[in-house]
Parts: sequence; structure tokens; C-alpha cells
Amino acid sequence: MSEFISWVQSNWQALGTLLTQLAFLVAGVWFARNILRTMMAYQEQVGALLRLSITASPTEQHSADVNTKRSLAEASPYWLMPETQTVSAPEPTDSGPSRFVVTWHRLGHWLREPMSTAEAGRLRRVIHWLQAPAGN
Repeated sequence: MSEFISWVQSNWQALGTLLTQLAFLVAGVWFARNILRTMMAYQEQVGALLRLSITASPTEQHSADVNTKRSLAEASPYWLMPETQTVSAPEPTDSGPSRFVVTWHRLGHWLREPMSTAEAGRLRRVIHWLQAPAGN
């Protein structure tokens, strides 16, 4: 026993480092287990929701019995019954020219304009006005 005590007294730094590393290892394993449990619970919930959404087709929802709906509603106050919506094909509307046609016409107008003019542009006049001294 005295040999062990003398070894601890001579190697107390190494023993402290070993205990600290073991404590970090235990904390890391505990933390990883908790995260994995949370991830597994989340995956199970998502899987259950997917199974519900895949197995319940719209025709089955319409043919479901009223008693079944009541039993689902009575099972949990948080149960939401899925809403059914009919989706129809969009009807074409004649609201005017398409964006492509409008863009093509604007490009044509821009190409027909002269590239330079004798008159200074609005932006250039504003810049000259800002650069001019206040008394002029």
C-alpha cells in the first residue's frame, strides 16, 4: 500500500490528467447518447407521419366512416383532420402580351434610339449641378 501512495505522490499530475480525460470521455458519451436518442425519436415521428400520409389516399379519406373520424378526434384533442381540396387545371387567360413580347419590344425601341445625343442626359445635368459652386 505504501508503494501505491508513494507512486501517487510522485505522479500526481499524470493521475490528474488521466482522471480529467476519463471525465471528458464519460461526458462525451453521455452527450452523444442523448443526441442520438433525440434524433431517433425525431426520425420515428417523421416516419409515422410519412406512413400516415402515404397510406391515406384522397379516395380513402372521402370514403372514411363518420365513426372513424369521431374516434380519431376523441383519441387526441390535437388530432387535425386533413382538409380536402380539389385541384383543377389552370385556365389560360388573355390578360395581354407575355413578358417575352414586352421585353422584345423594349429591346427594339432601345436599339432604334440614337447612341449619342447633343443634349446632356438628366443624370449628367444633376451631376454638373451638384458639382457647381453654390453661388453660380
